[in-house]
Amino acid sequence: MSNPVEEVEGLSQRIDAAIAEGIRRGQAEKVRRRIRSRRRTAGAAAACLIVLACLLSIRISPVFASMVREIPGMEKFVDLIRATQDQGVQLAVDNEFIQPVEVSDEHDGIRFTVQGITADGSRMVVFYEIATANEDAAESVHLGDIRLKDVAGAELPVTIGYQYPQEEEQKAAQTGVYRGTADFGMADGAELPEEVILRAKVIRSQGPERPAAPPSQRAGEDEWTVPSDRNAEGPEYQVRFRIDRAKFQSLRREYPLDQTIVADGQKITFAKAVVTPLRVALYLDYDETNTKQIFGPGDIRLVDDRGRTWSNTSGSMAKDHPVLYFESPYFTEPKALYVQGSWFRALDKDRMNVIVDLDRRNVLFAPDDKLKLVGVQVGQTRTRLEFLLTGVDPRDHMGYSVFESEFTDGAGKPRKMSDLSGVAVEWDNATREQHSYYYLDNGEYPQPVTFTISSYPQYIRQPYHIRIK
Repeated sequence: MSNPVEEVEGLSQRIDAAIAEGIRRGQAEKVRRRIRSRRRTAGAAAACLIVLACLLSIRISPVFASMVREIPGMEKFVDLIRATQDQGVQLAVDNEFIQPVEVSDEHDGIRFTVQGITADGSRMVVFYEIATANEDAAESVHLGDIRLKDVAGAELPVTIGYQYPQEEEQKAAQTGVYRGTADFGMADGAELPEEVILRAKVIRSQGPERPAAPPSQRAGEDEWTVPSDRNAEGPEYQVRFRIDRAKFQSLRREYPLDQTIVADGQKITFAKAVVTPLRVALYLDYDETNTKQIFGPGDIRLVDDRGRTWSNTSGSMAKDHPVLYFESPYFTEPKALYVQGSWFRALDKDRMNVIVDLDRRNVLFAPDDKLKLVGVQVGQTRTRLEFLLTGVDPRDHMGYSVFESEFTDGAGKPRKMSDLSGVAVEWDNATREQHSYYYLDNGEYPQPVTFTISSYPQYIRQPYHIRIK
């Protein structure tokens, strides 16, 4: 009998690259990449949208498939669970760590159903179904804005990931039933309550959903405008369901590490790891005396005593105290588990600003010659800045959104970039060049303006191999 874990061995490096790059479509040398970010806040907690999707495919074991098919309402989700590419989620369901829900909200010719969930307190994966009576194959539906709240109506501090398998879109065109997953990761220190309310917009569109192109000028419209799922019109659906907390109440394992490595003079401490059925949380601390700002690890991964790799899936990238999340080996019960890697992204703290004269259209100061301003286009209400980034290491698969959303004008006044639901990044695989685009509302800005760097392709290197358990 095949083993679902062994079947995914050897894919870890490609999965790491797929997560880091986001969704990569097509096989052309020049790949259009769009990073869409949304910010959620609940109290003091900030959340970032991390879209977890991958184009790789793996085989699913007969045991895994039969387990899922025996759960009411879940038999049609076998291929979808396989498509998540998360070994931890697959193993959780294979070990019956799943809760049937089967609650629906129906109106406007659409039925939205949560068929089931798998949850461990810190993370919840929702298996949902959208059924429409519309037999128009040219029309498709997909989730727009989605929120998770407690029964009092307070929004929970979560990161949200969506899974839109392309093969499911093709099936939906024939059946009128669309299936996907919504992945909710609780902020550090928060736990899922006993009962939640899930509110979601359902958006109709013509043809299968595709990643939107970077904003471009449109005659007769507010140029540089892009569609936003959060603001898109569509009926809203609400379902309320309980979470069986008894299922995971005692399944949390915490491992103190307190081990520090030094890379190019910079101290990085691996503080602790927390293992739950659906994810491993690794806590890092960057020493406040470091001369470089560390943006995060480049090739970090977990490896167990059998040599299996458990990939980094997401993270809460607090400036000096990030928490990284990985696939969970919980149900394989490894005898030993290690965190390993060899390099980090980092930049001198006194080179964290990029100063630009917009009137003269040139860069006055940048960390190095990798970053250049190559275009300024002025529209009726917004101005688009195009930057060229070169010299990205071939092992670095990050699509760089270089700047933070706030900047400072020449008079020292804080400003915000125009809200266009993110930054488009165009990546040429052959030359390793990246073109990124930023948008400013038109107005009088004393020159020069100063942007703060949020991530940059400079590196510090030091191999590490640290035992967790």
